[in-house]
Amino acid sequence: MDLSQFDGLAKSFDEGVEIEIKHPKTGAGTGLKVRVASYEGERVKRVQRKMANAAIRESKRNPKKIGTVEEIEEKALEITAAAVVSWSGFTLNGKPLECTPENVLTVLGNPDLFFIREQIDKAAEDQASFIKA
Repeated sequence: MDLSQFDGLAKSFDEGVEIEIKHPKTGAGTGLKVRVASYEGERVKRVQRKMANAAIRESKRNPKKIGTVEEIEEKALEITAAAVVSWSGFTLNGKPLECTPENVLTVLGNPDLFFIREQIDKAAEDQASFIKA
């Protein structure tokens, strides 16, 4: 097998793939498009490393500290948000919603919009979708 067939794969992890968010009940397209990077990509790994380094430093300062479920959920949300490269079609109260880190966290953290977070998470996990034929 010629390993050169995988040249550029790491780059494609960061460039991402575009998905259309589906309605949670009907499965119909919503018109919301999100470009999602792989969890294997450098943009996501940077966030994971930053969190891990902070945890190491905290454990040295306070070895008996135990993380809470809420802290774990918050970190998972930040990792999923790091996988969002861009989006289109998102509006809030009739106005376009820019794809900023703050807005991404707000949307993904909104319990009413759970299906958006779930679909982004699923796309970021699917490494095969980043491999071009």
